[in-house]
Amino acid sequence: MKVTIDIPDAMQSSLQEQLGQNLAQAAKEAMAIGWYQAEKISIGQVAELLGVSVYDAEGLMKEHHVDAPYSLEDYEHDRATLERLLNT
Repeated sequence: MKVTIDIPDAMQSSLQEQLGQNLAQAAKEAMAIGWYQAEKISIGQVAELLGVSVYDAEGLMKEHHVDAPYSLEDYEHDRATLERLLNT
């Protein structure tokens, strides 16, 4: 699927100065970051969308100060697993 975004000419040069010449890639990255933060896609899907490795996708998230989603349920599960392992 292809998505087209119209950027006003007055904004183009300013955005290119801030984000680099490849605004299409910058827009894809911004979209992927937003979807990941909203927990709509996984880090693997971010990597696939951007055509990079999972390691590179995690690096992108780190650059933008985006933490991996970790819910209370995840914490409780991990804590129960740790307790079980320590008691064996």
